[in-house]
Amino acid sequence: MNTLEIPEKDIKLEIPSHWDEMSEEQRNYCLKQAIWASFGIISVDEARVRCLYFLLEIKRDWASIAKDRILGQDRVLDKYSRIYVLCDELITFLFKSNDSGLLEINYDTVYNYYPVFQTKKATLHGPDHLLADISFGEFRAAIEYMNEYFESKEELTLCKMIACLYRPERDNFQQVSKHENFDGLRRQPFNRNKVHENALLVKNISSIHKTVILLWFTYCIQYIQSEDLTLGGSTVNFRILFPKSKSEDTSSKKSGGDWIYVLHGIAKEGPFGDLEKTDKVGLFDILLYMEDMKRTMDKQKAKTKRK
Repeated sequence: MNTLEIPEKDIKLEIPSHWDEMSEEQRNYCLKQAIWASFGIISVDEARVRCLYFLLEIKRDWASIAKDRILGQDRVLDKYSRIYVLCDELITFLFKSNDSGLLEINYDTVYNYYPVFQTKKATLHGPDHLLADISFGEFRAAIEYMNEYFESKEELTLCKMIACLYRPERDNFQQVSKHENFDGLRRQPFNRNKVHENALLVKNISSIHKTVILLWFTYCIQYIQSEDLTLGGSTVNFRILFPKSKSEDTSSKKSGGDWIYVLHGIAKEGPFGDLEKTDKVGLFDILLYMEDMKRTMDKQKAKTKRK
């Protein structure tokens, strides 16, 4: 949390410095402003000011606008210059510069704060934090649709990507969930043949929330690809599977391309059986196998070079 102090007025306020520190209401509001700015509906500066006011619980109403109009120009400029300074200091979580120097939304959380969406026709259930409970097949399909969406920008393609992750409740969930061998999954088992059908349900989700899911998914991809993870009590890092040169683009689009290459490789090798069986294996089980195989191969290469 950030702290804002105004000693002369004996004011001390705490303001969230990250998405994970926000309430649901705060997160929804700030995401909406950031996405509106990315759509060109409002400016980046306006989005930051709105978020600052909202998080500080300062109301911007007609009375405050009228007050600005009767103030002298110098006082108004001084007021807003101080506001922009506060935005620079406190609203740092909203945007970041990408590798091309352009601003993009910085939704850097692995937590799924939107696990369920209620649409007119169905309730759609999503994956756990950091995609912890999705299968290899779900992830592989979602990656493919994500890359296709980056190329086409077609809404239906984005809906198909989301439909790989969010699906209606599985049949007989109430009965199945009581079994001793219940796998903990509420959504329907993934079936690629139903992606288009489920994508039509996803279309009923607001464009804001569809964008949020895309932002969250791409960040999870980057996080899994580069950060230390604790799995089964051990720390592991999958960076070894995705070597990058210094000049290589690290955008989510490029990362998606890297994943396509790696995922198709494991599907062809078939250590878990044919492709149909492999697609049902948990994503992290696949990644742990790949990481172990990569280290084994690197050790063998090192031994060969020393001979």
